[in-house]
Amino acid sequence: MTVFITLFTAGADSGPFNLYSDVDGYVTAFESGVSKASLTAGYSSALVPDFTTTIKVLSTGTCTNYIYIPVEEITTTTTTTTISCIEITADATGNCPSLPGYSVLEYTDCDGVVQTIAVGTGDLPTFCTLVGAVSPEFTCGDGIIYNGSSCTPTTTTTTTIPATTTTTTTPIP
Repeated sequence: MTVFITLFTAGADSGPFNLYSDVDGYVTAFESGVSKASLTAGYSSALVPDFTTTIKVLSTGTCTNYIYIPVEEITTTTTTTTISCIEITADATGNCPSLPGYSVLEYTDCDGVVQTIAVGTGDLPTFCTLVGAVSPEFTCGDGIIYNGSSCTPTTTTTTTIPATTTTTTTPIP
């Protein structure tokens, strides 16, 4: 997990710092030699073990003080959407006055985008349309629309994770 740590103040002889997690009882540093300048400017670590609830910031120089910093929980949201599509075939009469030999068909594709196509007499194009959207229809000329089987559904998974998982500002003696 990624944690952003900022030390509000640090003593003159403090640093560099090692960072530890409560996950292993603060035994093994997940970051070593982090400078005071980095921590006071704001330091981002992607090496923080998952499920860490407290970080120990230990000065390893002349000063050997340490401080425990609680990690704030940030919620992530995952949304999965499955879109149903059906295959249709268009059989046009080709009697659109402005486009002789064609009929104009409007439908919504599986990405939710409205499509307008010219269908020639006898062409019989087959394509997928979004179930539940406006029904496919001829907007100029006539024809017959045949429903077929289901098309391969589109699944979209979106995970929203904040760019900075945790911000902690703490003074160190």
